[in-house]
Amino acid sequence: MLNLLIQQSITFITLVFLDRVIIRFKLIHKIEYFRFLIVFSAPWFLFHTQMWPKSFASNLIILSFLLLFHFFKSKKYIFLILSAICFGVMQNFRSDYIYLFYLLVLYVYFSKPFGYGNTLKKSIFPVIILILLTPWMIFTNNQTGKPLLTSTNGGHVLFIGLGQLPENNWGILPRDDDKVMEMALKEEFGSSYKSDKYNENIFLKNKFVQLIKEDPTEWIKKCFFAFRLLALDPFYVGNIGSFQQNGFTNVKEIRKLEDLIYRFKFVEAKKLVSETDWRLSYKEVFQFFYTLFTKVLGIILFISFLISLILSFYKFRFNLFKDKIIILLLLVIGYQIAISVFAFHMPVYNTTIYIFYLLLTYLLFQKYLSIKQ
Repeated sequence: MLNLLIQQSITFITLVFLDRVIIRFKLIHKIEYFRFLIVFSAPWFLFHTQMWPKSFASNLIILSFLLLFHFFKSKKYIFLILSAICFGVMQNFRSDYIYLFYLLVLYVYFSKPFGYGNTLKKSIFPVIILILLTPWMIFTNNQTGKPLLTSTNGGHVLFIGLGQLPENNWGILPRDDDKVMEMALKEEFGSSYKSDKYNENIFLKNKFVQLIKEDPTEWIKKCFFAFRLLALDPFYVGNIGSFQQNGFTNVKEIRKLEDLIYRFKFVEAKKLVSETDWRLSYKEVFQFFYTLFTKVLGIILFISFLISLILSFYKFRFNLFKDKIIILLLLVIGYQIAISVFAFHMPVYNTTIYIFYLLLTYLLFQKYLSIKQ
C-alpha cells in the first residue's frame, strides 16, 4: 500500500511540474481545457494504478524531457543536469530507450548555446546518464560477461514481433513460446538455450535480419499491420481489460471479435455479434463498456495526434520544427512509434508517454488555429 501511495505521489508531482512548465513558458492559452483533458485521461490513470516499474519510468522520462526543455529556454545548466539524472535512472528500467539517448545527446550538442565552453558543459548530459547506467552494466556483466547498455532480450522481441502479422509466411506467432524461434535456437545451441542469453540474443537479431532480407515484402506488410494495431489499440486499458483473469463470460467471443476488428473483417465481426449468446452480468457489462470507453479515448487521441501533425505540417512546413517543445515531443513519440512498428507493439509501453501525445496534440491544434497567449 505504501509503495503504491509513493508511486501515485510521484505521478501527481510530475503532473504538477508539467502544469508549472506550461504556465511558466506560456505554452497553452487555456490551460483549464488541458487540465480537463488530463483528468479525463482514463488510459493514463489506469496505467499508474498498477504497482510496477513502468509507472516510475514513465514519470522519469516526462520529468527528463520537461527539464531538458527548461534548459533550452533558460540556458541554465542545472536543468540539463537534472534532466540527465532523470533520464539515466529511467534507462535502468527502459533499456530499449538507449537509442533515444543517442538522439538526445546529438540534439543537445547541436542546439544553442554553442561555443567551445558550452560544448564542454553539455558533455555532462551523456556523462551523468552513463554513470547512472553503471548498476545496469554491472548487472549485465554478471549475467553475460559483458557490460552492456541494453538488455539481451532484444533479439527475442524482434523475432516474435514478426509474428504480429497474422498468417505470415514465416509461420511465427507473437508469443514467447513461438515454435519457429524455439526450433531455430535448438538447432543452433542445443536444448539448453535461453533466448535472453547474450549469444542467443545476437543469433536472433541476425536471424531477424535474415528473414527480412529473404522476404522484404512480408516485412513491409508486417509494419503496416503493426501500425494498424497501434492505431486501433494504442494505449493500455488497465486490469479492467484482463477478461481471462477475471473469468469473464463470453471472453472467447470478445477476443475473437477484437481480432476480427484489428484485421478489418467487419462483416465477420457483425455476424459474430449477432450469433453469439451474450450472457454478461451487469458487472461485466459495466466492465466491458468502460474498457471500450477507455480504448476509444486512446484511439481518438492517437488519430487526433496524426491529424494535427499533418495539418500543422501542411500549414507551417518545416517552420513547425523551430519550436523546441514540439521537436522534443516528436522525438520521443516518433521513437516509441518506431518501436511499435518495426519491433513489437505493446500498448502498455506506448502509454508510458501518453501525456506527451496529449500535450503535443493540443499544441499542434493550437498552433494550427494560430491561438496565441
